[in-house]
Amino acid sequence: MVSALEIELTVNLRPFAQYLRESGIPHRITQEGLKQVVWVPTSAHAASVNHLFEGYKMGNLPPLQTRSSSPVRFNILVASIRCPLTVTIILINLFIFLLTQYFDSTGEVFRFMIFADFRTEGQLVYFNKLTDSLINAEYWRLLTPMFIHFGLMHLAFNLLWVWEVGRRIEIVNGASVLLLVTLVSSLVANLLQYSMSGPSFFGGMSGVVFGLFGYGFVWSWLVPRQTIGLAKGVYFMMLGYLVLGFTGIFGLLGLGDLANGAHLGGLIGGLLVGAIAGVLFRRKEGVS
Repeated sequence: MVSALEIELTVNLRPFAQYLRESGIPHRITQEGLKQVVWVPTSAHAASVNHLFEGYKMGNLPPLQTRSSSPVRFNILVASIRCPLTVTIILINLFIFLLTQYFDSTGEVFRFMIFADFRTEGQLVYFNKLTDSLINAEYWRLLTPMFIHFGLMHLAFNLLWVWEVGRRIEIVNGASVLLLVTLVSSLVANLLQYSMSGPSFFGGMSGVVFGLFGYGFVWSWLVPRQTIGLAKGVYFMMLGYLVLGFTGIFGLLGLGDLANGAHLGGLIGGLLVGAIAGVLFRRKEGVS
């Protein structure tokens, strides 16, 4: 038998093994130390399994011949099994968006989740300071702005990237790593946005999205054998978007002001977690 893949124990290989079985590729998966090893009969099988696993990480496995006559549909159950945390994050955002947009007539839910509580007097808005939130033990406010979206396009743009990048990280590194990236990116994004713009109405998953990109870039650079599978051009596109945001061009074009501090903070948080995770992995693997 030939070793085709060596994958972290945190990665769920069950759907991939099912795909291999239905494809007629003979294989066996064993645990060797801290790795899952996929064994196949020949080097030709190994090359095929490696190619298929790259598609599996990106969610782009070729359809099986026996199923070619059936239309391809998104299956929420399969997605939930493969990427439960990614799907959960998306569903929480959808729920809170519907709640705040259509069922929060008093604005209490919005006030509860915004970074700094506020009160209104006529046309004026008065925000509490960050220290007030900490003194009042309102620690959730450091994270909950990531669930607030101000429009359908804002929500859709962010959640599409959460799905596209978050699921890749969850498949390669596991749900615990994705959760850590999400929390750290959100925290740094909110704190930096607050420090740059002061108390204001800001929110959304965009800081987390930049954190996911930052993590994916550093991890894939440090551990190229287990890249999350994003093309380099996508990273450059998001970096360009970040830089353009600081120029103020989106506001001049009437597209609204961006939470540039949150974007930069999320990116920094993701880069930090990715660097630590990549270095620890390389050290564990004995890679210099």
